[in-house]
Amino acid sequence: MLKEGAMHVERIPTPNLADKPLLSTLVDFANNAFDDRMQHYPEMGFEGKRFEKAEDFLEEMGPDGVTFIQYAAGSHETEGSGQIVATAGCKPFKNTSKLTERVESMREERHARERGLRKDQGSKHEAFYTKEHEDQLQHQAEKIGAMVHKDGQEDVPRFEVMTVCVRPDLQGRKMADKLVERVTEEVSSQVKEAGKGPEFKLVVRLMKEVNEKYWLSKGFKPVGEQFFEPGLFGSPTGFHIVDMTRDHRTS
Repeated sequence: MLKEGAMHVERIPTPNLADKPLLSTLVDFANNAFDDRMQHYPEMGFEGKRFEKAEDFLEEMGPDGVTFIQYAAGSHETEGSGQIVATAGCKPFKNTSKLTERVESMREERHARERGLRKDQGSKHEAFYTKEHEDQLQHQAEKIGAMVHKDGQEDVPRFEVMTVCVRPDLQGRKMADKLVERVTEEVSSQVKEAGKGPEFKLVVRLMKEVNEKYWLSKGFKPVGEQFFEPGLFGSPTGFHIVDMTRDHRTS
């Protein structure tokens, strides 16, 4: 049995994760948590990992991101060591999409192949390597870009809550809640140090069919939603991406 009270939480800025063994462990943990979660929604039919490679985590968190890692009691002795049981992070919110970068990457590979610079068959996303599919994916990326939070408080600082994961056999112990509290304290401190606020907002960008119910129960409210057609990322049904926010004041 794990002793929650004795668990250690480590705060790690994104730049400190680069080229560290902990990064691969963290990415594997997030991928396993994502895979376990999606197994409860087989109708969604998603293919692939949450992060295809370790560098994707660094890019998504950005240079100003911070990750909190909770370790099992007695397993953490030095920085980056220990058995990870939960994670959560945050970064300044930007209304952009990784889909746009993926479209550009696909386009570059297709052009290189057309020029004869590449003879291989590309990645597992080869099916998308046509102008038609690139345009389709670009359209989806623009949909996310259109999810502007027009709430009359555009000047209020916004921080995105990222990579909230709990080991499957430990879910239901409010570990995620406690780490999101740590995230809230982190954001409050950053906003205060920057001389902004006192109001700020936490933002979560999520798949409605999978995660909306949990975040609604934590006081987050939907502020933008877009539907993504069947076929994207292997989903036969399509899915909704929702932005949700919760209001806060610096402590």
